[in-house]
Amino acid sequence: MLPGIKLFDLTGKCAVITGGSKGLGQAMAAGLASAGANLVLVSRNESEAQTAAAQLVDEYGCQAFGFAADVSSQSEMELMAESALESLGKIDILINSAGINTRGSIEDLSYEDFSEVQRINVDGIWLACRAILPHMKDRGYGRIINMASALGLVAIPNRTPYATSKGGVVQLTRALAL
Repeated sequence: MLPGIKLFDLTGKCAVITGGSKGLGQAMAAGLASAGANLVLVSRNESEAQTAAAQLVDEYGCQAFGFAADVSSQSEMELMAESALESLGKIDILINSAGINTRGSIEDLSYEDFSEVQRINVDGIWLACRAILPHMKDRGYGRIINMASALGLVAIPNRTPYATSKGGVVQLTRALAL
């Protein structure tokens, strides 16, 4: 970044990031925090969520909270939305970054392997959107970013569950945008 130039300003914006304690979700959380946003990081692992949130507070001086939840659980996503609203006061941005990838041929994977990927990668996005969207509609403002993949559009061997789920994310996002 150029010295003295702030390219993005999210001061006062509040974001929820599923999968926010690791990988792309953690990187996006750092980017939003560096631009002034306050955050709730959602992870299945409470310790990881709390640690990642504390790092953002230390590094960027933002408000950040860790919250443990299974994105494939409707009740946990509803509780997450309520807790995020209590912690942040509002939700301006939802980033659905939680996801898993199970590799193998269709002959080698069980239906449970396939279903788990769909539950986390597709159902999790639907449930998070369903929990937070009413708040955004009531406020007349909100931005939702759903993490898909090139594999949602093209296929490669031994990625049937993941490619199917990411194709579902692409279509879910299109449908929600209507």
